Amino acid sequence: MNTTPGSSSPRVISSTISLGVVSIFIMLLGLTGTILITRHFLAEEFGIYTLVMVFASFLSQISTFGLELSVSKFIAGAKDELSRQHFFSTAVIIRIVSILITSLLAWYGSPLIKTLFGQSLLPGFILYVPMLFAVESLRSLLRATLQGSFSFSKIGIADSFASSIYLILVIIIISINGDFTLLILARILSSFLACIFAFVSIPIRKYISFQMGAFKELMKFGYPLQINDILGFIYSRIDTIAVAVFFGPVDIATYEVARKIPDYLRNLYEPFKSVYYPVISKRYSLDEPHQAAAFMNDSIRFVAFVTLLGVVITTLFGKEILQFIFTQKYSSSAPIFVLLMLNLSIALISNVMGTTLVAVGDTQKPPIINFFNAIASWLGSILLIPTFGLVGASIANTFGTAIGFPLNRYFLRKRINLQDAPYLKPLILFCIWSALVFVIKPEFLIMKIAFLITFICACVFLSIVTKRDIAFLVDGSGISSWPPLHKFGLWLSRS
Repeated sequence: MNTTPGSSSPRVISSTISLGVVSIFIMLLGLTGTILITRHFLAEEFGIYTLVMVFASFLSQISTFGLELSVSKFIAGAKDELSRQHFFSTAVIIRIVSILITSLLAWYGSPLIKTLFGQSLLPGFILYVPMLFAVESLRSLLRATLQGSFSFSKIGIADSFASSIYLILVIIIISINGDFTLLILARILSSFLACIFAFVSIPIRKYISFQMGAFKELMKFGYPLQINDILGFIYSRIDTIAVAVFFGPVDIATYEVARKIPDYLRNLYEPFKSVYYPVISKRYSLDEPHQAAAFMNDSIRFVAFVTLLGVVITTLFGKEILQFIFTQKYSSSAPIFVLLMLNLSIALISNVMGTTLVAVGDTQKPPIINFFNAIASWLGSILLIPTFGLVGASIANTFGTAIGFPLNRYFLRKRINLQDAPYLKPLILFCIWSALVFVIKPEFLIMKIAFLITFICACVFLSIVTKRDIAFLVDGSGISSWPPLHKFGLWLSRS
């Protein structure tokens, strides 16, 4: 059996591509919907819509009790059908009760929300937050139940179904020139229909039964994860909330447009993470720490190259990309777009490290890292946004992400042979390259293309990306079997 470090790479790539097809489809549906919304509705309306989504997500995060992870774990590990029924029915009751309590608290806390955000979240729209929170929370729980039942295809169908229904409703709303409040109702309806499909698809008998034993197990495992969920939300969304507090709906829309593409690209990383985690975990558990380390370092290097290449493209063509996708009115988001793409690159490199840290058995450190991320993002938002505006929000977000980088490195090096060169070389190269761009300020297309080619050639020269990487990518994707690319695949295979 081939045990070289790279032997898993084609399998990882092929599995990632297989899982990523649905993610790409959902991303394209979501991006299309966002394009239609931003082109048709006013920036102020899109800003209010965004804030409703953020608040619904916040309520969901503070009331999960870690159920998504715990119910998936216990249903997957249940020894008999009756145990699965007990865990599922108990989890549903817990979720419904938590939704009711959280919705009541949100309703009674609405005066505070009005005080904080003024006209950013008009009183009429606060009514939609509990409704959206309820359906999205149930959908997350049902999705976790399907995951614990190993019904992954049903998850993909449910997610694709919700995204498709939502896009259809958006098109209908725009065609009838409907009010933008209908967008929120469209989101609620599409998520509700996805809940129905997911509920019917769960291969567990449904009945109402609260089991104290199941309740204790779910809470014992899941409740500590609640803190991590809250910290994760603060770290990832405090910038948007701070923009809403200090400014208004138009600024929220401008900032959210800059976030959209990085957020969608982050979703494309999830299939790789889903495949990477079990592979690195298995290699490490089989007493192959050297091979696990080699695979980890190669993965970090390649993720660094791909994400920083995205930052390079954004630096050169960010304004044109935003104008092409979201129209001229959002072109001012270009500097924020570049900073958030850089934030994405640092975040994904750190995520590979954090995922490896959990895979090698250290589950205590990620909450500590997230704590510092959240505090740094929170303080940065409060200090920088009043002075630097939306750019300050993106700097604060990036600063919070960067804080976690050395912490991940410190904890991971105690467990496995993490090398610094795989991520430092591309980061240093990008810093030098961006300094040249700042000094020269290329404006003509030919100069921008030349700068792009220069970065790629430098990556090849410094072995940041290698011929072997391309060979694994071609082999894993299966495109070498296509007649036009067959000779190219044979040439790569000799590397």
